[in-house]
Parts: sequence; structure tokens; C-alpha cells
Amino acid sequence: MSSLRSVLVALAPLAGAACGGDTPSGPDAADIAFDRRAMLAHLADNLWIPTYDQAAADAAALKTAIDAHCAALDGGTDDPAAARAAWGAAIDAWEYADAISVGPTSADDKKLRNRVYAWPLLAPCTIDEDVVMRWTTPGSYDVTTRLDNARSLAALEYLLFNTGATSSCPIAPAGWEALGADLPRARCALAATIADDVAAQTAALVEAWRPSGGNYRDQLALAGTSGSAIATEREAVNMVSDGLFYVDRMVKDMKLGEAAGITVNACGTIEEPCPREAEHRFADHGTAAIRINLRALRAAFTGTTATADGPSFDDYLTAAGAADVAARMTAEIDAAIAAADALPESFLTALATDRPAVVAVHTATKTFTNDLKSQFLTVLGLDIPDDVAGDND
Repeated sequence: MSSLRSVLVALAPLAGAACGGDTPSGPDAADIAFDRRAMLAHLADNLWIPTYDQAAADAAALKTAIDAHCAALDGGTDDPAAARAAWGAAIDAWEYADAISVGPTSADDKKLRNRVYAWPLLAPCTIDEDVVMRWTTPGSYDVTTRLDNARSLAALEYLLFNTGATSSCPIAPAGWEALGADLPRARCALAATIADDVAAQTAALVEAWRPSGGNYRDQLALAGTSGSAIATEREAVNMVSDGLFYVDRMVKDMKLGEAAGITVNACGTIEEPCPREAEHRFADHGTAAIRINLRALRAAFTGTTATADGPSFDDYLTAAGAADVAARMTAEIDAAIAAADALPESFLTALATDRPAVVAVHTATKTFTNDLKSQFLTVLGLDIPDDVAGDND
């Protein structure tokens, strides 16, 4: 409960700090005949809470599957299929959540988010060192003290899908070679510990939103009243608006742009792919992640979720007299989704043999983000996030 309390304490200053400033860049939102609290309540009840519930359930199932895999390894059976499938379900649930992050997952420099899924932070060599440590001296290994780049669902991907016997370190960690035939069991032991931590972090996230816990649901939905630490409705809406920019920073620029060599990347290549920048390069799950991110974006922008269709930004734009902008941006999201659906299932194959298809997704996504950074913010009088404000792309 102390970790939950620290998250909630951090959220109050975050409400104002997340935005680029307090001065609206467009018309006074109070003049727009639109119920912003109804929008916030709808998104909380029908998007964020169900999404985090699913992420927590899948994280718990992943822990169970990895425990079963470790037990099978102890019995001489090495079949990671079930554990890998459980990881796939857990990461799919989190990719949806990650694309619409607001509140607890954004607080404290995204501390809680990174404990669940830290990509692009990943240190394979450190994970290899931890494999040895956890196996040889289990009492000295404490996952809660490890850096984010050696834990989370990203580390679990590396442990479950990288089956080579060679360490990722320039020089194998002390004790690596001695693992010998026990390497799969050692990797599984570390994976089980990390999976338990991921399950705990997602459970804490659910608790942070629940009325019986931190009740961030009401913090958001009651913004501007005595029942919330968020001072105004506009600040709450701007926090949600900030979350939409995941598609700009993470999807367009990193998952697509850097991996395809459209933008500067770790390989130093332009117009040529950089596979090591690809998300989920060990599981080759990058195409699925991009598709899920875009569908989550659509749900947040339109308010159309798996269980309900309620007010959201398309309705807000329409109420502000910009129905054409609402319709155009929805169509732009749909075009990006269609381009992503046309990608090969293997993102690494797409980079190697069909780079134009990846570029097409980037182009379609950029069309939406161009409107997001201009017409959308201007019409609704919202602020651009600080970390996007200097980006001219």
C-alpha cells in the first residue's frame, strides 16, 4: 500500500506538469457546449479500468505459465510454447494499455509503467548477469533493486525467446559457462521472479484506479471539484490529450521511424532498416504491437470501446464546431490501422523484404499526428506535451 500511496501523491503535481502550460492556445473551452467530465468518466469506466484489469489478469496468468514451465524443466521437459503464448497475451494487453497511458502510469517519471514494460530500455548483458546471480546465489537476488532495463515484460521476452547458449555480454559473465545444461532452468528461474514482480505491479495499477483503492477514477472524472486533486477539468482533459501523443513519440518515431531507417537510429542508417531498433525483436512481435497501439488510440480518440460507445475527443471537436476535423482524424487513424494490417505478421521480415510497407504505416500515422499537433490542439485549446513541443516532424 505504501507504493500505491507514493504513486497517488505524485499524481497531483503531475496534473499541471504534464501539460505544456496552463494558458489555452485556442478558444476558451468553457464556451464549448460539451460535458468533459462525462467524457472522462466514460473513458475511465470503459477504457482504462477494463484495460488495466485485463493486463493484470494476463500478467497473473503469465506468472502461472512460467512457473509451470520451470517445473517442467526441472522434470526434464523443455517446451516453452505455453509460457511464450502467455507472454504474448500479457504483452498484447499491455501494448493496449501503454498506448493510452494516463495518471498512475505517467507519474514519477513513468516509474510504474517501466516496472511493467520498460521498452526501449533493455540490457541483455545485465539480464545474463542476473541469470547467473539468481541461479548461483538466489538469496542475493532482489528484483525490486534491479534497474528497469533488467526487469519487466521486456526482460521476460529476452529470457523466453532467446535460446542461444552465448551470452549477450562482450565477455561472458563469471559463472556463465558453468551453467552448462542448467542454462534453460537458470533463465526460467529468473523469469519466474521477474514475472511475479510484473504481476504485482499490474495489480498495484488496478488498485490505484479502483474506488476501493487509490480511486484515480474519481480523481480524473471529478476534476475541478473538491473530490479531486486535479484542479480543473481542462487539466484532466489535457492529461488525456497528452496520452494520445504516444502514437507520435513511440509508434511513429521509434517503432516505425527508427526501425525502418526513416529517422536517425542506433545503426546510423537512413533509408535502410535497423533491426536492432525493432520492438520485440526477440519474439518478432512488432507488427502485432503496432496494430494494437493504433486500435487503442482509436478507442481513446472516438470513445468506442469493446463494451460501450461514449463521448470522447471526436465528439469534443464536433461540439467545438470542427466536425470536419473529427471526421478527418478518425479516418486518418483508420488509414493507419489499415496500413498496419497490411504488414507481414513478422515485423523483422517486413523490415528486411518489404520496407515500403513499413514506410506506408509511418506515413499514414504521421498524417494523423500532424493534425494532432496542430488542428486538434488549436480547436480544443489544449497544450502540446513538453517533450513533443520541440519536435518539428
